[in-house]
Amino acid sequence: MEKQIYSPQPDGYFYRCEIYHEALLTYGQYLEKTSGEKVFYGPDDSTNYHALDWYKNGSLSFAEKEWPKFISRLRDNIKLSCGMSLQKEENGRQYIYHLGTVLGLKGTFLLRSRIFIQHSSIIEMDEAKFMTDMTRYGRWENR
Repeated sequence: MEKQIYSPQPDGYFYRCEIYHEALLTYGQYLEKTSGEKVFYGPDDSTNYHALDWYKNGSLSFAEKEWPKFISRLRDNIKLSCGMSLQKEENGRQYIYHLGTVLGLKGTFLLRSRIFIQHSSIIEMDEAKFMTDMTRYGRWENR
């Protein structure tokens, strides 16, 4: 007779969102942002401080149980953080491009945001039963 495997059931589902913000900065601006100090370099320095690249400019995450509330909250967050924006695909990824500020730097910068959405469930489980089942797997009984 085969023993029953412990199988907890989902307690509820929710939608989770992560929004990653990046800023188009020169390498010098990136160093200034991370160190908090203006970057000074000499004539013998071969580093290209004017090279542009995308650097992380923060992130935001939240969760909601109901899809309509989730979408409403997502739109509100995009409206607040992005304002006037343009959606565009780059290298197979979808971004929202907009203008905004970068903490630690003066001025307005080109920013882009990427949205990740997950549909997950919460599972309440009996840890002792689960661990007992885990130690039972892989055993060669009846050998």
